[in-house]
Amino acid sequence: MRMMRAVRLHGIRDARLETIPVPEPGPRELLVRVEACGVCPTDVRKYLIGVNDGTYPFNPGHEWIGRVEDLGGEVVGWKVGQRVYGDTYMGYAEYATLSTDPKPWSYGALAMDDQVPVDRAVFVEPLTCCLHALHDQARLVTGERLVVVGAGQMGLQLVAAGNNAGAFVHAVEPRADRRELALEFGAEVASGAEEWQRSVRDWSHDGADVVVLSIGDPDLIDPALEALADHGRLVLFAGFGNRGRAVIDVNRLHYGETTIVGATAAGVPPREQRGRYEQARQLLSEGTLKFESLVTGHCDLDTVIDVFEDVAAQRVLKTVLIPGGLS
Repeated sequence: MRMMRAVRLHGIRDARLETIPVPEPGPRELLVRVEACGVCPTDVRKYLIGVNDGTYPFNPGHEWIGRVEDLGGEVVGWKVGQRVYGDTYMGYAEYATLSTDPKPWSYGALAMDDQVPVDRAVFVEPLTCCLHALHDQARLVTGERLVVVGAGQMGLQLVAAGNNAGAFVHAVEPRADRRELALEFGAEVASGAEEWQRSVRDWSHDGADVVVLSIGDPDLIDPALEALADHGRLVLFAGFGNRGRAVIDVNRLHYGETTIVGATAAGVPPREQRGRYEQARQLLSEGTLKFESLVTGHCDLDTVIDVFEDVAAQRVLKTVLIPGGLS
């Protein structure tokens, strides 16, 4: 029996590097040798507060790319050695299985160009989430005024995607270095966290058309509503974890005819927006969005949990896990 190394969660702050059997691909599945996996803030949240969408032991990696190692039965259109992207929770391992068919919450196997750098290719799934938030949930159109609150690695992707869609973008971020990055990714203005609603009002004159909250802090929801123009849309993009309640001024909703909408993954089943995966792949393949510049470091299976602490403390922007080891 072939064995592999994998990092799996067994409880809150209980992550273990284990040696387990290499999975066998079932019918219409691929066995993939994982080349790289992006470390997502959602992975860190599951480590810190627990898993509510799966069972332990749990592999949190869902932004991974690799090469097809073996084919299960009934697989057509795929071959060994082909490059593939996976969005299922199996990426913190040397090998993973991946369905060739779409599943709830998953696109299934997505072919990736060989020319796309690894550090850019891992962004397919997170960029898909950003495109879904802006186009399907916010209904953003060219010429509108978009405010992104929080310029972490997801917020910066939202800034770039909004700019690419033809919106005028204002980023809100307390850290000066990330405000500079927001400007590089297409924001017209990047303001600090102090009195940011006033900064938005000065920039937009009567408020933003869309505000996307990419920080999971419920105390920011009411200020975000204040930054909106009448008929504006607030998108709750970040997960709120164990802080799932907020106090807001409902008069803003009523008299401003304001909309609040959530955005998660590529759409909630049965209303998945699978076309956003193709859109993300195209933008990354063409080099329109060179997100490899967001990668601030790499780790291996021995050190990925240390990176969790760095992400939680905002010491890093985007880290890419190399399960086979750093050269």
